[in-house]
Amino acid sequence: MRNLFAATPLTLFLAMGMPGLVEVRAGETPTVPKAEAVPESVLQNPAGPSVVETRRAIVAVPQQDATPGIYEAVVSGDAELVDKLLRSGISAQFVTPSGDTPLCLALRNSRPDIAINLVLHGADPNTPGLGKHTPVALASLRRHPTLLQILLEAGGDPNKSFGNPASNEFLTLVPDGYLRSEMKREHRVTPLMAASARGDVEAVTLLLKHGADKDIATQPRYRYALNFAADRRYLYVMRLLLGRSPETEPHILITVNLREQKAKLEVEGKLVLQTKISTGRQGYETPAGRYVITNKYKDWTSTIYKVPMPYFLRLNCGAIGLHSGYVTGRPASHGCIRLPHEMAKKFYSMTTVGDEVIIEH
Repeated sequence: MRNLFAATPLTLFLAMGMPGLVEVRAGETPTVPKAEAVPESVLQNPAGPSVVETRRAIVAVPQQDATPGIYEAVVSGDAELVDKLLRSGISAQFVTPSGDTPLCLALRNSRPDIAINLVLHGADPNTPGLGKHTPVALASLRRHPTLLQILLEAGGDPNKSFGNPASNEFLTLVPDGYLRSEMKREHRVTPLMAASARGDVEAVTLLLKHGADKDIATQPRYRYALNFAADRRYLYVMRLLLGRSPETEPHILITVNLREQKAKLEVEGKLVLQTKISTGRQGYETPAGRYVITNKYKDWTSTIYKVPMPYFLRLNCGAIGLHSGYVTGRPASHGCIRLPHEMAKKFYSMTTVGDEVIIEH
C-alpha cells in the first residue's frame, strides 16, 4: 500500500475540496492530515500516475498528461470538486502537453455545468483543445443555448472554424450524420454551419447576433451556412440566414399545385396572383416539398441547359426554381416551374429572398 497524498500542491488542492480534511484561512499555511492509502493495484507504474480521489471514484490520468488538479478534476467529471478548486484560486486556463484544455475537455464530455463554471472563472473561450477545435465550435454541436451565449459573451470567436482534418475520434462526437459527412470532406466548417446543419434555431440566432459571418465558405466546394440548412430543408434557419425575421414580417406564400398545373401567390393568406404553369415533365418531375426562395436573378441562363431563364427565383440553393418560360398548362420543363412572362415579372417583383414556396400534388 502506498500513500498518494504526500504534501504536494495537487494534494493540498484536493484536500481543500474535501470536507473535514483541512480548513484553510487567509494567511495560514495548510497542513494535510494522513490520507487513506490506495491499493497498489490502482497504480500504473512504480513512479505512480497522477491520480485524483473524488467522492465517487479514483480516476487515473496518463502520466504524459500530468497536469494541474483542475484538468484531472474535469477528467473525473466531479463538478463539485472543480468548483472548489476554482474557488480556491486555481486557474481555469491551462493547456496540457497534448494541447488540450479543461474547458474543451468539459465540452467534449458534454458537461455544460463544468464548462460554464470554467468560463465564469476565466477560462479563455478562444483557446482550442485537442484537434484544434475551439470551445465555441464544440458548443455549436450541442443544443445548449445558455452555454453558447456565455462563451460568446465572454469573447468567443463565432467565426473560428473546426480544426482540420477532423479525426475519426472527433467525428464520433458529432451528433448528426449529415454534418459528420460534410466535416469529412470539407474544410473551414464554422460553428454557424454546424448549427445550421442541425436546424438549431437558438444557436443560429445567437451566433448571428454575436457576429457570425454567413458569407464564409468551406473548401473545396465553397458551401455556405445557407447550403447546410438548405440541404436539410430547415426553412426557419434559412430565413434567418437570409436576414429575415420570420416572427414579425408579413407572410408571403407561393403555392404550386402539380396536379392542377397552377401557381398562386398569397400575402397574409389573401390571394393576390394566380396563373397556369408548366412543371417538370416525365423523367424530370418537379419534387414536392417546402422551399424558401434563396436567390433572385432578373436575367439568368441555365448552367445546365444554356437557355435563358428570366426572373428566376431559385429554391433552396438548388437547381430548380420559378422563371419565365413557355407555358402549356401541362408538365413540360426539366424540373423548374415555368410561368407566363408577365406573371413571372409580377411574382419576381412581389417576392423577397426568404419567402416560402410550397410545391404540392
